[in-house]
Amino acid sequence: MKYNLAFKYRIYPNKDQELLINKTFGCVRFVYNTILYTANKIYEETGKNKIITPASLKSENQFLKEVDSLALSNAQLNVKRSFTNFFRRERSFQSSNLKRIVLKVIRQIV
Repeated sequence: MKYNLAFKYRIYPNKDQELLINKTFGCVRFVYNTILYTANKIYEETGKNKIITPASLKSENQFLKEVDSLALSNAQLNVKRSFTNFFRRERSFQSSNLKRIVLKVIRQIV
């Protein structure tokens, strides 16, 4: 018989790691909200679905260069997925669900 074995560890980040994690969460929230706002504004003005990239936001906001770019890209993908689901009429827009975003970022870091 085959058994699955799992280990669960609790990690305790030091002060520098804690600061980086908090910066990452804040930047992901900022990127998500900014992309969602601009996408809604572009859609209202032109009727087209266009989503900006985190790279274009980095030139305006230097603090985004301090965190992991994959976390910011995932925020863009979450906005894109919520637009896709909205236009397919599967769901309404995803609110900025911080807990889900935090879990996705933690999965990437680990």
